[in-house]
Amino acid sequence: MNATSSLSPLRRQEGPSAGLVLGLVGIGVLALASFVVIWFLGGAIGSPLLVALSGVMALVPLGFVLWAVLAIDRWEPEPRVALWFAALWGAIAAVLLTLALNGFVLEPLVAPFLRTPEQYELYATVIQAPVTEELWKGVPVAIMFLFFRRSFDGPVDGVVIAALSAAGFAFTENILYFGTSLAESGDGSFIFFLRGIMSPLTHAIFTAVGIGLALGFAARLRSRWWILVAGPAGWFVSAALHALWNSASWWVPGDTVGFFVYYLVVQVPLCVLAAVAVWLLLRQEIKLTRLRLDDYGRAGWFSSEEVDRLASSEGRAALMEWARSRGLRRAMRDYIQTATRLANHRQHALLGRERARSRLVADEATLLADLMHHRRTMASAAIGQPVPLTAGERMPVGQGPVQRYGAMPPRPPRP
Repeated sequence: MNATSSLSPLRRQEGPSAGLVLGLVGIGVLALASFVVIWFLGGAIGSPLLVALSGVMALVPLGFVLWAVLAIDRWEPEPRVALWFAALWGAIAAVLLTLALNGFVLEPLVAPFLRTPEQYELYATVIQAPVTEELWKGVPVAIMFLFFRRSFDGPVDGVVIAALSAAGFAFTENILYFGTSLAESGDGSFIFFLRGIMSPLTHAIFTAVGIGLALGFAARLRSRWWILVAGPAGWFVSAALHALWNSASWWVPGDTVGFFVYYLVVQVPLCVLAAVAVWLLLRQEIKLTRLRLDDYGRAGWFSSEEVDRLASSEGRAALMEWARSRGLRRAMRDYIQTATRLANHRQHALLGRERARSRLVADEATLLADLMHHRRTMASAAIGQPVPLTAGERMPVGQGPVQRYGAMPPRPPRP
């Protein structure tokens, strides 16, 4: 790789990526489709005022889920357009597609075989709802897996995208439940406590633990064809967890008291297990970041102190504190994120996930150029005058850690 051309102080200016354009188009289409969802909610609840009030109530559990998901996503943030698309897909498209599949396909096929209202309610609650809802909530994860592999790295990314889609779906569903309760009884406090306080994470856990983890782990493999195995397996797990929750009213004795006992004995441990699993996955992601940055450190791109700080939460906090005191918060944030993407890029190369050698080299050169740019920006601001950074020379063959697509690029000499 010729460092002199790709690591010049002036970065190449590029237009918006195809992924960004497609994501913005998708968000625009979903925004237009939201009017259909609002029309449906208005018809089901019967009062625009109650729809608005229920929407405000539904913001409480949504806000908590978004806080939790964004905390998980902090180490290696996903593109914002992907986060917005996933949440809006769940709140709008997944709701409409679920209604369409249930109303126009499944119910006409199954209804003749259901002889009593109790049988229909059992089918709709325990089978139909989990299967169809988890199918459509998982679509953003499948899109990221198939078409945006450079951003979709592993199980943590799967958890984030799946949980956001589920959070959006739960938001719309909560508006319907809260509004219906207010319209029928004038009191939505119990249903708000049940769905908004006790179980705001249920939908997110169903989709994240199943489809999110399955496609996230499959993303570490080379072939996209793994979706044919991971997709159905994750869908089954998500639907099974969803059905376990929905079926409680049918088999748990003791009415309301029995349900609360079931919640403490079954659902709380499942939530704790999901949290522990995510924590372990984050620890693994941090470990991989350190390993790959160590590779670049040995080649001279980072000092050992830089690797320590970039590969730990405490170190990143110290870097951000230093940057904030000098008005360089954005540059430091971009520097940290670029270093993380560089580590993930090398991990992809070592796993052989990307076949095109030229693309690997070009992407690495771009990331290293961005790294140089952010470092120079902060150095220039810190000392009050421009800091020139000259590009390095080609590393002789055989020196430095070897990748599948070539030798580790040398670090340009420091000024």
